[in-house]
Amino acid sequence: MNSITKARLVNELNEKELQTGSANTHKSWHHVYRESAWIYVGGIDFELTEGDIICVFSQWGEIVNINLLRDKKTGKSKGFAFICYEDQRSTILAVDNFNGIKLAGRAIRVDHVKDYKPPKEHEKDDDLIKTLKELGCAPGVELSSSSSSSSRRKDEKNSTYIKQEPKRFKK
Repeated sequence: MNSITKARLVNELNEKELQTGSANTHKSWHHVYRESAWIYVGGIDFELTEGDIICVFSQWGEIVNINLLRDKKTGKSKGFAFICYEDQRSTILAVDNFNGIKLAGRAIRVDHVKDYKPPKEHEKDDDLIKTLKELGCAPGVELSSSSSSSSRRKDEKNSTYIKQEPKRFKK
């Protein structure tokens, strides 16, 4: 069964719950996922970033974690993500309202995740990856020492920015 068919079936199930009046009770199919604030989003356009996904999905609640899976060698998106909301009720809104919609020209599938375990930090990351995780990859901006306790300098070898402590002068 493809993801469009699954999305249609979930939407039909939601419609049936609305007609019977069981949508907001323990009889709802959402009740099984009441302990998890994670959702699965599949069929995402490969060009969308974490920021794009957060912009779209944050209309249903505060997002506290996102894991857009990427190819380890190329860094390109695999087309699916896991999102964690601050409040579990936001997952119901996201699943009910986004399942089957078109996002960036592609139909997406949104569903609850019962037992998601976020990935642990990679202990084998090299220094460049650790630096990127710490400082980000945005262009460096020279900060004056009066406005910040540290600044960043460009590491010409790796074309990255390194956090640099300010120089201390003796009086």
